[in-house]
Amino acid sequence: MLCKPRQRIRRWQLLLILVVALGSAVAAKVQASEQHYRAFFESSVLPLSEPAHLAPMYDAIGERRFVLLGESTHGTHEYYHWRAEISRELITNHDFSFIAVEGDWHAIYQLNDFVKLRDSVEDNASGDARTLLRNHAIRWPRWMWINEDFADFLDWLRAHNAERPMAQRVGVFGIDMQDPQDSMEHVLAWFQHNDPSNYPQVADAYHRMLDFPEEFRGYAQHLVYGGERLNNQMALAAKLLHDQLGGNPADADKATWVARENALVAKRAEAQFHGATQLGPESWNARARFMHESLLRLAKRHGEESRGIVWAHNTHVGDSAATNMSNRGEVNIGHLLRISEGEDDVFILGFGTYQGSVIASPSWGEGQQEIAVVPAHPESYEGLLHQSGIQQGLFLFDDTARQGDLLAPRHQRAIGVIYTPPNEAYVPTILTRRYDGFIYFDETQALNPL
Repeated sequence: MLCKPRQRIRRWQLLLILVVALGSAVAAKVQASEQHYRAFFESSVLPLSEPAHLAPMYDAIGERRFVLLGESTHGTHEYYHWRAEISRELITNHDFSFIAVEGDWHAIYQLNDFVKLRDSVEDNASGDARTLLRNHAIRWPRWMWINEDFADFLDWLRAHNAERPMAQRVGVFGIDMQDPQDSMEHVLAWFQHNDPSNYPQVADAYHRMLDFPEEFRGYAQHLVYGGERLNNQMALAAKLLHDQLGGNPADADKATWVARENALVAKRAEAQFHGATQLGPESWNARARFMHESLLRLAKRHGEESRGIVWAHNTHVGDSAATNMSNRGEVNIGHLLRISEGEDDVFILGFGTYQGSVIASPSWGEGQQEIAVVPAHPESYEGLLHQSGIQQGLFLFDDTARQGDLLAPRHQRAIGVIYTPPNEAYVPTILTRRYDGFIYFDETQALNPL
Protein backbone atom coordinates (compact mmCIF):
# COMPACT_ATOMS: atom_id res chain seq x y z
CA MET A 1 0.00 0.00 0.00
CA LEU A 2 2.79 2.41 0.86
CA CYS A 3 4.86 1.56 -2.23
CA LYS A 4 2.49 2.97 -4.83
CA PRO A 5 2.71 6.62 -3.84
CA ARG A 6 6.49 6.39 -3.77
CA GLN A 7 6.45 4.91 -7.30
CA ARG A 8 4.25 7.72 -8.56
CA ILE A 9 6.59 10.28 -7.04
CA ARG A 10 9.55 8.63 -8.72
CA ARG A 11 7.76 8.71 -12.10
CA TRP A 12 7.03 12.43 -11.76
CA GLN A 13 10.58 13.07 -10.73
CA LEU A 14 11.81 11.17 -13.76
CA LEU A 15 9.44 13.09 -16.03
CA LEU A 16 10.62 16.37 -14.55
CA ILE A 17 14.25 15.38 -15.06
CA LEU A 18 13.51 14.49 -18.70
CA VAL A 19 11.71 17.79 -19.33
CA VAL A 20 14.54 19.79 -17.79
CA ALA A 21 17.13 17.80 -19.73
CA LEU A 22 15.24 18.26 -22.99
CA GLY A 23 14.85 21.97 -22.36
CA SER A 24 18.53 22.27 -21.57
CA ALA A 25 19.44 20.40 -24.75
CA VAL A 26 17.22 22.69 -26.86
CA ALA A 27 18.62 25.78 -25.16
CA ALA A 28 22.16 24.53 -25.72
CA LYS A 29 21.42 23.90 -29.39
CA VAL A 30 19.92 27.38 -29.80
CA GLN A 31 22.91 28.91 -28.01
CA ALA A 32 25.34 26.98 -30.21
CA SER A 33 23.48 28.15 -33.32
CA GLU A 34 23.62 31.75 -32.15
CA GLN A 35 27.33 31.44 -31.41
CA HIS A 36 27.88 29.99 -34.88
CA TYR A 37 26.06 32.90 -36.48
CA ARG A 38 27.97 35.48 -34.44
CA ALA A 39 31.25 33.82 -35.41
CA PHE A 40 30.18 33.77 -39.05
CA PHE A 41 29.27 37.46 -39.00
CA GLU A 42 32.49 38.44 -37.23
CA SER A 43 34.68 36.48 -39.66
CA SER A 44 32.94 37.40 -42.90
CA VAL A 45 32.04 41.08 -42.48
CA LEU A 46 33.63 43.47 -44.97
CA PRO A 47 34.19 47.15 -44.18
CA LEU A 48 31.68 49.68 -45.48
CA SER A 49 32.54 53.27 -44.69
CA GLU A 50 33.20 54.59 -48.20
CA PRO A 51 32.06 53.76 -51.76
CA ALA A 52 35.36 52.06 -52.60
CA HIS A 53 34.54 49.36 -50.06
CA LEU A 54 31.80 48.12 -52.40
CA ALA A 55 34.37 46.82 -54.93
CA PRO A 56 34.09 43.15 -53.81
CA MET A 57 30.33 43.33 -54.37
CA TYR A 58 30.76 44.61 -57.92
CA ASP A 59 33.12 41.72 -58.55
CA ALA A 60 30.44 39.34 -57.26
CA ILE A 61 27.81 40.97 -59.49
CA GLY A 62 30.02 40.46 -62.52
CA GLU A 63 27.93 40.22 -65.69
CA ARG A 64 24.61 39.51 -64.00
CA ARG A 65 21.75 41.22 -65.75
CA PHE A 66 19.61 42.18 -62.76
CA VAL A 67 20.65 43.70 -59.44
CA LEU A 68 17.92 43.91 -56.79
CA LEU A 69 18.50 46.39 -53.94
CA GLY A 70 16.30 45.91 -50.91
CA GLU A 71 15.43 47.77 -47.71
CA SER A 72 13.99 46.64 -44.38
CA THR A 73 11.96 49.86 -44.01
CA HIS A 74 10.41 52.37 -46.39
CA GLY A 75 11.85 55.36 -44.58
CA THR A 76 15.57 54.98 -43.80
CA HIS A 77 18.17 57.47 -45.04
CA GLU A 78 21.06 54.98 -45.17
CA TYR A 79 19.18 52.60 -47.45
CA TYR A 80 18.38 55.30 -50.01
CA HIS A 81 21.89 56.76 -49.78
CA TRP A 82 23.69 53.46 -50.42
CA ARG A 83 21.22 52.27 -53.07
CA ALA A 84 21.88 55.53 -54.91
CA GLU A 85 25.64 55.07 -54.52
CA ILE A 86 25.46 51.52 -55.88
CA SER A 87 23.18 52.59 -58.75
CA ARG A 88 25.53 55.41 -59.78
CA GLU A 89 28.41 52.97 -60.02
CA LEU A 90 26.42 50.37 -61.94
CA ILE A 91 25.14 52.97 -64.39
CA THR A 92 28.45 54.79 -64.88
CA ASN A 93 30.87 51.88 -65.05
CA HIS A 94 28.84 48.71 -65.65
CA ASP A 95 26.41 49.76 -68.42
CA PHE A 96 23.14 49.33 -66.54
CA SER A 97 20.24 50.60 -68.63
CA PHE A 98 17.30 51.36 -66.32
CA ILE A 99 16.06 51.46 -62.73
CA ALA A 100 12.74 49.94 -61.66
CA VAL A 101 11.32 51.00 -58.29
CA GLU A 102 8.51 49.92 -55.98
CA GLY A 103 6.35 52.81 -57.15
CA ASP A 104 3.25 53.09 -59.29
CA TRP A 105 3.81 52.84 -63.04
CA HIS A 106 1.96 56.01 -64.02
CA ALA A 107 3.34 58.26 -61.27
CA ILE A 108 6.98 57.23 -61.63
CA TYR A 109 6.92 57.50 -65.42
CA GLN A 110 6.58 61.27 -65.06
CA LEU A 111 9.89 61.21 -63.17
CA ASN A 112 11.32 59.20 -66.05
CA ASP A 113 10.47 62.09 -68.38
CA PHE A 114 12.33 64.42 -66.02
CA VAL A 115 15.56 62.44 -65.80
CA LYS A 116 15.57 61.94 -69.58
CA LEU A 117 15.12 65.70 -70.17
CA ARG A 118 11.93 65.33 -72.16
CA ASP A 119 10.05 68.56 -72.90
CA SER A 120 6.76 67.15 -71.60
CA VAL A 121 7.75 67.94 -68.00
CA GLU A 122 7.38 71.63 -67.12
CA ASP A 123 10.12 71.54 -64.49
CA ASN A 124 12.69 70.40 -67.02
CA ALA A 125 13.52 74.03 -67.70
CA SER A 126 14.83 74.49 -64.16
CA GLY A 127 16.17 70.96 -63.81
CA ASP A 128 15.12 70.96 -60.16
CA ALA A 129 14.05 67.54 -58.85
CA ARG A 130 12.87 68.99 -55.54
CA THR A 131 10.41 71.34 -57.25
CA LEU A 132 9.16 68.50 -59.42
CA LEU A 133 8.71 66.10 -56.50
CA ARG A 134 6.99 68.63 -54.23
CA ASN A 135 4.37 69.26 -56.92
CA HIS A 136 4.09 65.64 -58.05
CA ALA A 137 0.86 63.68 -57.61
CA ILE A 138 2.31 60.58 -55.96
CA ARG A 139 -0.10 58.70 -53.68
CA TRP A 140 0.41 58.01 -50.01
CA PRO A 141 2.98 57.12 -48.71
CA ARG A 142 4.55 60.09 -50.50
CA TRP A 143 7.73 60.07 -48.42
CA MET A 144 8.94 56.94 -50.20
CA TRP A 145 9.84 59.08 -53.23
CA ILE A 146 9.31 62.67 -52.10
CA ASN A 147 12.49 62.92 -50.05
CA GLU A 148 15.94 64.55 -50.13
CA ASP A 149 17.89 61.39 -50.96
CA PHE A 150 15.76 60.45 -53.95
CA ALA A 151 15.77 64.07 -55.19
CA ASP A 152 19.58 64.08 -55.08
CA PHE A 153 19.67 60.87 -57.09
CA LEU A 154 17.24 62.17 -59.72
CA ASP A 155 19.31 65.34 -60.12
CA TRP A 156 22.45 63.23 -60.58
CA LEU A 157 20.75 60.94 -63.13
CA ARG A 158 19.43 63.92 -65.09
CA ALA A 159 22.92 65.44 -65.27
CA HIS A 160 24.37 62.06 -66.28
CA ASN A 161 21.78 61.71 -69.06
CA ALA A 162 22.31 65.24 -70.34
CA GLU A 163 25.66 64.18 -71.79
CA ARG A 164 24.17 61.24 -73.72
CA PRO A 165 21.89 60.78 -76.74
CA MET A 166 18.27 59.94 -75.93
CA ALA A 167 18.67 56.26 -76.84
CA GLN A 168 21.40 55.85 -74.20
CA ARG A 169 19.72 57.74 -71.37
CA VAL A 170 18.95 55.75 -68.23
CA GLY A 171 15.33 55.87 -67.10
CA VAL A 172 13.43 55.39 -63.84
CA PHE A 173 10.27 53.30 -63.98
CA GLY A 174 7.64 52.15 -61.50
CA ILE A 175 6.72 48.47 -61.45
CA ASP A 176 3.89 48.62 -58.91
CA MET A 177 0.15 48.97 -59.42
CA GLN A 178 -1.31 50.37 -56.21
CA ASP A 179 -2.90 53.37 -57.98
CA PRO A 180 -4.67 51.85 -61.00
CA GLN A 181 -7.16 54.70 -61.39
CA ASP A 182 -4.51 57.08 -62.77
CA SER A 183 -3.36 54.38 -65.19
CA MET A 184 -6.93 53.89 -66.39
CA GLU A 185 -7.38 57.62 -66.99
CA HIS A 186 -4.17 57.59 -69.05
CA VAL A 187 -5.42 54.67 -71.15
CA LEU A 188 -8.77 56.37 -71.75
CA ALA A 189 -7.02 59.53 -72.91
CA TRP A 190 -4.85 57.49 -75.31
CA PHE A 191 -7.86 55.74 -76.89
CA GLN A 192 -9.80 59.00 -77.17
CA HIS A 193 -6.92 60.62 -79.04
CA ASN A 194 -5.42 57.69 -80.99
CA ASP A 195 -8.19 55.10 -81.42
CA PRO A 196 -11.56 56.86 -81.18
CA SER A 197 -13.42 53.93 -82.74
CA ASN A 198 -12.57 51.72 -79.74
CA TYR A 199 -12.82 54.46 -77.14
CA PRO A 200 -16.54 53.92 -76.31
CA GLN A 201 -16.14 50.24 -75.42
CA VAL A 202 -12.99 50.84 -73.39
CA ALA A 203 -14.66 53.75 -71.56
CA ASP A 204 -17.73 51.61 -70.83
CA ALA A 205 -15.56 48.76 -69.52
CA TYR A 206 -13.45 50.99 -67.29
CA HIS A 207 -16.38 52.97 -65.93
CA ARG A 208 -17.93 49.73 -64.72
CA MET A 209 -15.03 49.79 -62.23
CA LEU A 210 -14.61 53.52 -61.72
CA ASP A 211 -18.28 53.98 -60.88
CA PHE A 212 -18.02 51.93 -57.69
CA PRO A 213 -17.76 53.96 -54.48
CA GLU A 214 -14.01 54.00 -53.74
CA GLU A 215 -13.48 52.35 -57.12
CA PHE A 216 -11.38 49.18 -56.70
CA ARG A 217 -12.09 48.92 -52.97
CA GLY A 218 -15.77 49.20 -53.73
CA TYR A 219 -15.31 46.51 -56.36
CA ALA A 220 -13.84 44.17 -53.75
CA GLN A 221 -16.90 44.69 -51.56
CA HIS A 222 -19.10 44.08 -54.61
CA LEU A 223 -17.35 40.70 -55.08
CA VAL A 224 -17.74 39.77 -51.42
CA TYR A 225 -21.50 40.10 -51.83
CA GLY A 226 -21.53 37.88 -54.91
CA GLY A 227 -21.27 40.52 -57.63
CA GLU A 228 -20.03 39.89 -61.16
CA ARG A 229 -16.29 39.75 -61.68
CA LEU A 230 -15.00 42.37 -64.14
CA ASN A 231 -11.79 40.66 -65.24
CA ASN A 232 -12.75 40.67 -68.93
CA GLN A 233 -13.62 44.36 -68.81
CA MET A 234 -10.31 45.25 -67.15
CA ALA A 235 -8.38 43.18 -69.71
CA LEU A 236 -10.09 44.69 -72.78
CA ALA A 237 -7.81 47.71 -73.30
CA ALA A 238 -4.64 45.63 -72.88
CA LYS A 239 -5.92 43.13 -75.46
CA LEU A 240 -6.83 45.83 -77.98
CA LEU A 241 -3.42 47.45 -77.62
CA HIS A 242 -1.65 44.11 -77.87
CA ASP A 243 -3.54 43.33 -81.09
CA GLN A 244 -2.67 46.72 -82.54
CA LEU A 245 1.00 46.17 -81.81
CA GLY A 246 1.00 42.86 -83.67
CA GLY A 247 2.41 40.94 -80.73
CA ASN A 248 5.60 43.05 -80.63
CA PRO A 249 4.90 45.65 -77.92
CA ALA A 250 8.58 46.12 -77.09
CA ASP A 251 9.04 47.77 -80.51
CA ALA A 252 6.04 50.09 -80.24
CA ASP A 253 6.24 53.86 -80.32
CA LYS A 254 6.63 55.43 -76.88
CA ALA A 255 3.04 56.63 -76.46
CA THR A 256 1.47 53.30 -77.42
CA TRP A 257 3.91 51.31 -75.28
CA VAL A 258 3.17 53.49 -72.25
CA ALA A 259 -0.58 53.12 -72.84
CA ARG A 260 -0.27 49.34 -72.95
CA GLU A 261 1.77 49.23 -69.74
CA ASN A 262 -0.89 51.29 -68.00
CA ALA A 263 -3.60 49.01 -69.38
CA LEU A 264 -1.77 46.03 -67.87
CA VAL A 265 -1.78 47.85 -64.51
CA ALA A 266 -5.59 47.90 -64.61
CA LYS A 267 -5.76 44.26 -65.63
CA ARG A 268 -3.50 43.06 -62.81
CA ALA A 269 -5.10 45.38 -60.25
CA GLU A 270 -8.42 43.65 -60.84
CA ALA A 271 -6.75 40.30 -60.15
CA GLN A 272 -5.21 41.69 -56.97
CA PHE A 273 -8.51 42.98 -55.60
CA HIS A 274 -10.31 39.79 -56.62
CA GLY A 275 -7.62 37.82 -54.80
CA ALA A 276 -8.21 39.92 -51.69
CA THR A 277 -11.70 38.43 -51.46
CA GLN A 278 -10.37 34.87 -51.55
CA LEU A 279 -8.56 32.76 -48.98
CA GLY A 280 -4.94 32.28 -49.93
CA PRO A 281 -2.03 34.16 -51.48
CA GLU A 282 -3.53 35.30 -54.78
CA SER A 283 -3.86 38.99 -53.92
CA TRP A 284 -0.19 39.22 -52.94
CA ASN A 285 0.89 37.03 -55.85
CA ALA A 286 -1.00 39.11 -58.43
CA ARG A 287 1.07 42.10 -57.36
CA ALA A 288 4.31 40.10 -57.30
CA ARG A 289 3.70 38.68 -60.77
CA PHE A 290 2.93 42.13 -62.15
CA MET A 291 6.20 43.46 -60.75
CA HIS A 292 8.12 40.55 -62.26
CA GLU A 293 6.42 40.77 -65.64
CA SER A 294 6.77 44.55 -65.76
CA LEU A 295 10.50 44.25 -65.04
CA LEU A 296 10.97 41.72 -67.84
CA ARG A 297 9.00 43.92 -70.26
CA LEU A 298 11.28 46.83 -69.37
CA ALA A 299 14.32 44.68 -70.05
CA LYS A 300 12.90 43.60 -73.41
CA ARG A 301 12.07 47.20 -74.28
CA HIS A 302 15.67 48.22 -73.58
CA GLY A 303 17.17 45.43 -75.69
CA GLU A 304 18.80 42.03 -75.28
CA GLU A 305 21.98 43.51 -73.79
CA SER A 306 20.17 45.70 -71.28
CA ARG A 307 20.76 45.43 -67.53
CA GLY A 308 18.35 46.54 -64.83
CA ILE A 309 18.42 47.72 -61.20
CA VAL A 310 15.47 47.29 -58.81
CA TRP A 311 14.74 49.29 -55.65
CA ALA A 312 12.13 47.59 -53.46
CA HIS A 313 11.53 46.30 -49.94
CA ASN A 314 13.33 43.16 -48.79
CA THR A 315 9.91 41.50 -48.75
CA HIS A 316 9.75 41.91 -52.53
CA VAL A 317 13.34 41.31 -53.58
CA GLY A 318 14.62 38.75 -51.05
CA ASP A 319 13.84 35.27 -52.44
CA SER A 320 10.52 34.20 -50.92
CA ALA A 321 11.57 30.53 -51.13
CA ALA A 322 14.07 31.23 -48.33
CA THR A 323 11.36 32.58 -46.00
CA ASN A 324 8.08 31.44 -44.48
CA MET A 325 6.31 33.17 -47.38
CA SER A 326 6.74 29.92 -49.29
CA ASN A 327 4.72 28.09 -46.63
CA ARG A 328 1.79 30.33 -47.53
CA GLY A 329 2.28 29.89 -51.27
CA GLU A 330 3.51 33.46 -51.70
CA VAL A 331 6.09 34.49 -54.30
CA ASN A 332 7.97 37.72 -54.99
CA ILE A 333 10.19 39.36 -57.60
CA GLY A 334 13.39 37.86 -56.25
CA HIS A 335 12.03 34.33 -56.38
CA LEU A 336 10.31 34.68 -59.75
CA LEU A 337 13.37 36.32 -61.30
CA ARG A 338 15.74 33.62 -60.07
CA ILE A 339 13.42 31.05 -61.66
CA SER A 340 12.84 32.83 -64.97
CA GLU A 341 16.36 34.19 -65.53
CA GLY A 342 18.48 31.79 -63.47
CA GLU A 343 20.30 32.50 -60.22
CA ASP A 344 23.53 33.28 -62.08
CA ASP A 345 21.87 36.28 -63.76
CA VAL A 346 20.39 37.83 -60.59
CA PHE A 347 22.12 39.50 -57.63
CA ILE A 348 19.99 40.28 -54.57
CA LEU A 349 21.23 42.67 -51.87
CA GLY A 350 19.30 42.95 -48.61
CA PHE A 351 19.55 45.70 -46.01
CA GLY A 352 18.97 45.64 -42.24
CA THR A 353 19.22 47.75 -39.08
CA TYR A 354 19.27 47.15 -35.34
CA GLN A 355 17.86 50.46 -34.10
CA GLY A 356 17.51 54.15 -34.93
CA SER A 357 14.68 56.18 -36.45
CA VAL A 358 12.40 55.84 -39.46
CA ILE A 359 9.72 57.73 -41.38
CA ALA A 360 6.50 55.73 -41.19
CA SER A 361 2.86 56.09 -40.18
CA PRO A 362 0.92 54.69 -37.21
CA SER A 363 -1.95 53.58 -39.48
CA TRP A 364 -2.89 53.36 -43.14
CA GLY A 365 -3.31 56.74 -44.81
CA GLU A 366 -2.26 58.82 -41.82
CA GLY A 367 0.46 61.46 -41.91
CA GLN A 368 4.14 60.63 -41.85
CA GLN A 369 6.01 60.64 -38.56
CA GLU A 370 9.58 60.17 -37.45
CA ILE A 371 9.38 57.11 -35.20
CA ALA A 372 12.09 55.55 -33.07
CA VAL A 373 13.15 52.09 -34.26
CA VAL A 374 13.35 49.99 -31.11
CA PRO A 375 16.28 47.58 -30.65
CA ALA A 376 15.74 44.37 -32.61
CA HIS A 377 14.88 41.11 -30.87
CA PRO A 378 18.11 39.62 -29.47
CA GLU A 379 17.58 36.29 -31.30
CA SER A 380 16.96 37.92 -34.69
CA TYR A 381 19.68 38.38 -37.32
CA GLU A 382 19.86 42.05 -36.42
CA GLY A 383 20.14 41.17 -32.74
CA LEU A 384 23.03 38.77 -33.35
CA LEU A 385 24.78 41.28 -35.60
CA HIS A 386 24.50 43.86 -32.83
CA GLN A 387 25.89 41.39 -30.31
CA SER A 388 28.81 40.77 -32.68
CA GLY A 389 29.80 44.42 -32.25
CA ILE A 390 29.45 45.23 -35.96
CA GLN A 391 28.56 48.88 -36.55
CA GLN A 392 28.27 48.82 -40.33
CA GLY A 393 29.30 46.24 -42.86
CA LEU A 394 28.87 44.33 -46.10
CA PHE A 395 28.39 40.57 -46.34
CA LEU A 396 28.69 38.48 -49.50
CA PHE A 397 27.28 34.96 -49.51
CA ASP A 398 28.77 32.12 -51.53
CA ASP A 399 28.25 28.35 -51.32
CA THR A 400 30.29 28.10 -48.11
CA ALA A 401 27.72 30.35 -46.43
CA ARG A 402 24.87 28.08 -47.50
CA GLN A 403 25.42 24.99 -45.39
CA GLY A 404 25.09 23.67 -41.85
CA ASP A 405 23.59 25.88 -39.15
CA LEU A 406 23.53 28.83 -41.55
CA LEU A 407 20.57 27.16 -43.28
CA ALA A 408 18.50 27.23 -40.08
CA PRO A 409 15.77 29.91 -40.36
CA ARG A 410 15.99 32.90 -38.05
CA HIS A 411 13.88 36.03 -37.79
CA GLN A 412 14.68 39.08 -39.89
CA ARG A 413 13.13 42.47 -39.16
CA ALA A 414 10.62 43.94 -41.63
CA ILE A 415 9.19 47.44 -41.18
CA GLY A 416 6.63 48.67 -43.68
CA VAL A 417 4.87 51.99 -44.17
CA ILE A 418 3.02 51.35 -40.89
CA TYR A 419 5.12 51.01 -37.75
CA THR A 420 3.73 50.89 -34.22
CA PRO A 421 6.42 49.74 -31.81
CA PRO A 422 6.64 47.72 -29.66
CA ASN A 423 4.58 45.74 -32.21
CA GLU A 424 7.18 44.36 -34.61
CA ALA A 425 7.14 42.26 -37.78
CA TYR A 426 9.81 39.61 -38.38
CA VAL A 427 10.14 37.21 -41.30
CA PRO A 428 11.57 33.72 -40.66
CA THR A 429 14.49 33.73 -43.09
CA ILE A 430 17.50 31.78 -44.29
CA LEU A 431 19.59 34.91 -44.74
CA THR A 432 22.33 33.43 -46.91
CA ARG A 433 19.78 31.95 -49.34
CA ARG A 434 17.39 34.88 -49.37
CA TYR A 435 20.13 37.22 -50.56
CA ASP A 436 23.46 37.15 -52.37
CA GLY A 437 24.71 39.96 -50.17
CA PHE A 438 23.59 41.94 -47.14
CA ILE A 439 24.36 45.41 -45.79
CA TYR A 440 23.92 45.95 -42.06
CA PHE A 441 23.78 49.16 -40.03
CA ASP A 442 23.71 49.04 -36.26
CA GLU A 443 21.92 52.39 -36.14
CA THR A 444 20.11 54.24 -38.90
CA GLN A 445 18.41 57.60 -39.35
CA ALA A 446 15.05 58.55 -40.81
CA LEU A 447 14.65 59.91 -44.32
CA ASN A 448 14.25 63.66 -44.72
CA PRO A 449 10.93 64.12 -46.58
CA LEU A 450 10.48 67.16 -48.77
